[in-house]
Amino acid sequence: MMLSLDRALAIARADNPGIAIDRARRARADGARVRSRQAFSPRISFDATHLRLDSSVLDDIPVIEPGFPPMLGMHGLGPLDGQVVGAQLYQPLINVGAWNARRQAGSALDAAELSLHRSRQEVEVAVVESYFGAQTARRQVEAEQKGLATALRALRQAEAGFEQDLIAPVDVLSARTRVAEMKARVAAAEARVVAAQAILRRVLGMDGDVQLVLTDPVPRPHPPGPDRPIDRDALAERSDLRALEQGLEAARYGVKRARAAWLPDVNLYARYDRLYGNDPLDFDETGWLLAVNLRWTPFAGFAQAGALDEAQATEAETRARLQALRQQAWAEAQTAHADWKAEVEGWNSAGEGVLDAEEALALTEARYAEGLDDITALLRAQAEELAARTREINARFNAVVAAERYRLALPAADGEVLP
Repeated sequence: MMLSLDRALAIARADNPGIAIDRARRARADGARVRSRQAFSPRISFDATHLRLDSSVLDDIPVIEPGFPPMLGMHGLGPLDGQVVGAQLYQPLINVGAWNARRQAGSALDAAELSLHRSRQEVEVAVVESYFGAQTARRQVEAEQKGLATALRALRQAEAGFEQDLIAPVDVLSARTRVAEMKARVAAAEARVVAAQAILRRVLGMDGDVQLVLTDPVPRPHPPGPDRPIDRDALAERSDLRALEQGLEAARYGVKRARAAWLPDVNLYARYDRLYGNDPLDFDETGWLLAVNLRWTPFAGFAQAGALDEAQATEAETRARLQALRQQAWAEAQTAHADWKAEVEGWNSAGEGVLDAEEALALTEARYAEGLDDITALLRAQAEELAARTREINARFNAVVAAERYRLALPAADGEVLP
């Protein structure tokens, strides 16, 4: 499967398990907000009942039988049949607790939406890190393979010199040892590619049997802009802070909702009934009822006091969490900017080191061919050239990831030039 970074981000937004979980939480919060409409919405219900009464009271009822002369007789009415059909309307008029519950549900929904937005941002950074991590692992394989080719070239040079009695046998043995070491390093680097792609598939939410071919190379890192003051305004765009602020707002409405339990509720109640009588009585009657109900519960067995204590504790906990997150966010933004700056400087230095190491290796190979250096110097130059290349590969990756993490820590920095 050919996979670009943009395509990987799109797949992660749709299939990442963490985003799916937060999306379900938002849907649950939306359902709670819809349910809170009962604070001002009417409730309409219908019911129908079939009645059948069979009792000894209806048996042996004395009746006057017609005739001359009239006579007193006993007659049974049998079971009574009838139906009752009714409709009722229940309309809340004043319910302070339900009103606050709706505001609480609205703030909770806003918090869930912001949490989902933050989750998407975090997943995007994770995708960039895992995508370029897999590409970095592939670049490391190429570097190790180049190191293996250099070691094989040194081995052939040593064997040729040994055949001409110009080089001691120990040089050949050292060169063979280096080749064996490089083969092992290539195998280890290839294993890291498999592991890196497995991490990428997990972040994307893809099945493990999908083979990925990554098309976008690791970009050149860009340096950060000048240091900017980090305060509450600079951190105001962080979705996790805004989500917790909305959570605190929901907790405040929860306290108001708990306090409203001591206030009376006023409701409108209306009912219409129709009664049908069949055998042996035949009647059709209707009736309706309209009432205004006031319900007040000044004491409910300490349930109201306990609910208020719980709501106040939830508010205090949320406020403390918000304060802790603000402090953490400030530290993350400051640290991320310093890390980004340091990683870019490290990458620049590593790039210069690669050029120097390559030139040193070329000079050492030439000196070894002329017999001016021994095999130890040549192998050391090979190791230094590979180490310099590895440092450049890792430094490029670290600088790119550091830029993404800074953008996550300080969303206000989106205007800066980022990779």
